[in-house]
Amino acid sequence: MDRYKILLNSKSKNYLVTIGIGKKYYNRWLKYAYPSWKEYCLNNNLGLMIICNNLIDVSHPKWKKATWQKMLIGELIIKDKLPINNVCYIDTDFLINPNSPNVFKEIKKDRISVVST
Repeated sequence: MDRYKILLNSKSKNYLVTIGIGKKYYNRWLKYAYPSWKEYCLNNNLGLMIICNNLIDVSHPKWKKATWQKMLIGELIIKDKLPINNVCYIDTDFLINPNSPNVFKEIKKDRISVVST
């Protein structure tokens, strides 16, 4: 299995990103959450990427736990030259209402933002 999968591409270069490391977590997300995420992304012209394998080896001295790897998403995008400008990280256990407004319309450009609604 690759380190990540881009399930939907986006001309807007805005992407939802999640982490589902290992077959068990990836398959659960794919079965239960992916359908609503996919519809939401298509409705809002967003890309979708899931990190499905460790971005840093567990033997690395800076290893913490899998969930901390969200801090490496920016580095991954730059290193792999991915066509992504903006990321909204969401945990895999969230279901998305496909009719929700585009989360990227709630953020300010060139800022790190947190949207709570």
